[in-house]
Amino acid sequence: MEFGYNIGVITGPSPFIQQFFNDTLFERSGEEPSENSLTWLWAATVSIYCVGGGLGALAGGYWADKFGRNRGLLYNNFISILAAILMGCCYSANSPEMLIIGRFVIGFSVGISLTIVPMYLAEISPFNLRGAITVTHQLLITIGILLGQCLGFFAFYNDSTWSIVLGLTGITTIIEFIMLPFCPESPRWLLIRKNDEEKAVKALQQLRGRDNVGDEIVEMKREHENESSVERIGVFDLVCLRDRSWMLPLIICVVVHVGQQLSGINAIIFYSTELYDAAGMSESEVAYATVGFGTLNVCVTIVSVLVVERAGRRPLLLYPFGVIALWLIGLTVSLALQSQYDWLKWLSLVFVYLYIITFAIGPAPLPYLVSAELWSQGPRPSAVSVSIQVNWWTNFIVQLTFPPMQGAIGEYIFLIYTICVVATTVFIYFYVPETRNRSFDEIVSAFRDRGMGKGNVELENRQ
Repeated sequence: MEFGYNIGVITGPSPFIQQFFNDTLFERSGEEPSENSLTWLWAATVSIYCVGGGLGALAGGYWADKFGRNRGLLYNNFISILAAILMGCCYSANSPEMLIIGRFVIGFSVGISLTIVPMYLAEISPFNLRGAITVTHQLLITIGILLGQCLGFFAFYNDSTWSIVLGLTGITTIIEFIMLPFCPESPRWLLIRKNDEEKAVKALQQLRGRDNVGDEIVEMKREHENESSVERIGVFDLVCLRDRSWMLPLIICVVVHVGQQLSGINAIIFYSTELYDAAGMSESEVAYATVGFGTLNVCVTIVSVLVVERAGRRPLLLYPFGVIALWLIGLTVSLALQSQYDWLKWLSLVFVYLYIITFAIGPAPLPYLVSAELWSQGPRPSAVSVSIQVNWWTNFIVQLTFPPMQGAIGEYIFLIYTICVVATTVFIYFYVPETRNRSFDEIVSAFRDRGMGKGNVELENRQ
């Protein structure tokens, strides 16, 4: 939720933040800053969130192995509190630097949690519910986005209280501080990493609500035996492919995360105000369009939670990515012609909403789920860390380049995202397997048996 909140909250106050930058720089230098310098400063403020996120994701794998999934998230809250203080006090301190540093710090904190949470959820879930439980992670992200948009546009939409809404990210930290101590640690981490079978059994019994958990403990032990020759696998070991069977799952993780970001989703979210202004909407229309966007995002993600175990992972990635390309083309055409036909501004809004419906059903949640499912316990933290880090850095590139590229080529920037979406769709068709209703050991064994370069990895249906 904190991740989503800090995506959505920056949209509403953006004109006040940019004016704050302008006024502060003028007071310090006595000269009016150029429009170009303000554009790049604003882009840096938005995108520095991703720099922190990428570095946080890099640390996330080690953090999860060192402290555990539960305590790792608990300790990470101290970083989040620091960020909330920096952002909440930046206006009263008249310091743009505090805002930028705060965005970096909250990004670092979220980068750690975004690495640990999908892993934690996947490890505590029974395999027949793993998809639905893990996708609730994405549902809370969308709720966070919507909450940030609502507070930013309606409750704190003025030039003196906008910093308060940024500091309110600390509320989610307080909630997590209260609730996490009641959550059990990951049984897989306890058994495979800490070699503590007694605690693992107790945690699993608490999670399942029954005493008989022997079958799952046996499956964890079998997974442990299959990787017993490697005690700890770091990011460097993974990317250097110490085990050749890691190549295809690593490529799959990287491509689906890069494809998610190069679809342009965060360009639309972060810069939705500017996008709607370009479509000729009034200030009130922009506010309601943005909040409507967030509301739709939440509703469709709820649908994704309900269907992911029925439809499977592969179809919910393949078909939505293909359809997104059509919506991006439609958005480009409607924006290009809206100066000639005023009603096309509403058609562009329709294409944005169709985009978010399609994106939220699969490309939004599934990369996080797939990244956690393709790996055994040993390389999983490092693999998820690499995947999330790639996601953050691609996000950073999109956010940093969108304003100047939009200024240079206008609405045709979405054609670039269209090409990336089509390429991702082709890759998914040939290489991404179905992992629904399969244990971690079955999935990993299929990659180990087949290796790289043997065509499409079609895992046998072992139901």
